[in-house]
Parts: sequence; structure tokens; C-alpha cells
Amino acid sequence: MFETKPEVFFSAHVDTGGYGIVWNTELDLESNELWYNGQTENSPCNNLLSFGTATSQWGLSESTLRKAISYGKLIPGRDCCKYGKQWVITKVAMLREYGQPQIPPDEKHLSAAEKEHPYSNS
Repeated sequence: MFETKPEVFFSAHVDTGGYGIVWNTELDLESNELWYNGQTENSPCNNLLSFGTATSQWGLSESTLRKAISYGKLIPGRDCCKYGKQWVITKVAMLREYGQPQIPPDEKHLSAAEKEHPYSNS
């Protein structure tokens, strides 16, 4: 059994190439283990999409979203926000204004919860 050693815990780092988490030569955690057995953490960021992702999934142009902001259809700070040069929008706002997407998200990159309900408001 492993002893409790804070220095080992805090020595964790991402394996070269991003294939897992490594603590030392005896202890590591493969990325597949994290993917299949990890737990999804709810975060406000889970429901954010870049304008590029949103427009490709809904079959729109980015100018459509920018015009929706200028016309008051999308409210900055509630529905969307600009971080540096990048605009993001909530899934809720996209669903409200444009309905279900035409092209579903790539399932390879979804958590188990998102695969089950990819457009939920959670």
C-alpha cells in the first residue's frame, strides 16, 4: 500500500505528449483511465462555445452572431462575452436563438455526460 507522502502528490506532472499523469517511475495514471473513469466537473465554462465552433455547428457565419449582438438579440455578459480577440457564446443562447445545431459536436471530445446529453443546460 502507498504511504501518504505530500511531496509525491505535488510532484505530479503531465506525461510527455500528454498521454497521462506521472508522479514518479513507479506511479502514473494513463489518459484512458482518466477518460473512462474520471468524473466530469461542472463548470460555467462547460457551456461555452467559441463563435467559430458555434457557427460551424449551427451552419451560420460569425457575422450573423456579431449582428445579433449589435441588434440586441444576444446580450454581452449574459449570452456571450469577448476574451481578448475571441468571442464565446453560451450553448443556451445558441439553442434559444437558433434551435438545435445542424452538425452535432465531435463525439470524440465529449465527456460521458455530454455524449448522453450534448445540448443540455447543465
